[in-house]
This record gives sequence, structure tokens and C-alpha cells, in this order.
Amino acid sequence: MAMFGSNKMRVHLDIEVGEHANDYREIQEKDKLTELQLRVRQLLDQVEQIQKEQNYQRYREERFRHTSESTNQRVLWWSIAQTAILLVTGFWQMRHLKGFFEAKKLV
Repeated sequence: MAMFGSNKMRVHLDIEVGEHANDYREIQEKDKLTELQLRVRQLLDQVEQIQKEQNYQRYREERFRHTSESTNQRVLWWSIAQTAILLVTGFWQMRHLKGFFEAKKLV
């Protein structure tokens, strides 16, 4: 038997998450809930799902803010380092050229 034969196989997968994963009719029959009690349970599940989503969004915002602040600090220090290197290089060039011109007796 060949492992990868010419037979084609099709797989279909449905995944339900969140409040839509609950079968409320089954819950109503199992717990013997009235229509009003069932609707209240659905609303409570929706509120819980909204709270979870809000908490997740807050967490993502906090991570994004931390990343942004870290990047901002790195850019700041990099620009300070570039400025310092530029100043040191300019100062070194001035001293070097001054010594060169003094050695050639142009100054």
C-alpha cells in the first residue's frame, strides 16, 4: 500500500468558538430553563465574551505601548550616539588639520 497514492481525500472542519459554540436549545432542555432564563444566560455569555475581548485588547495595547516606548528610547540613544560621534570626529579633524597646517607652516 503506497503512503501517497493517487487517492484524493477531502477534509472539512468546522470550529465554533466563543458564545456561538454553545447550543442553547440543548442547554434549555437539559436545565429546563424558560425562554426568559435562556435569553438571560445568552446575554450573560455575551457580556462575558465582550469582557474577555476587552481584556485581550487592553493587553495588546499595553504590549504595543511598551514596544513603542522601547523603540522610541532606542531611536533617542542612537541619535545621541550619532551626534556624539559626529562631534568627536569633527573635533578630531580640526585638531588634525590644525597640526597639519602648523607643520606645513601655513598657519
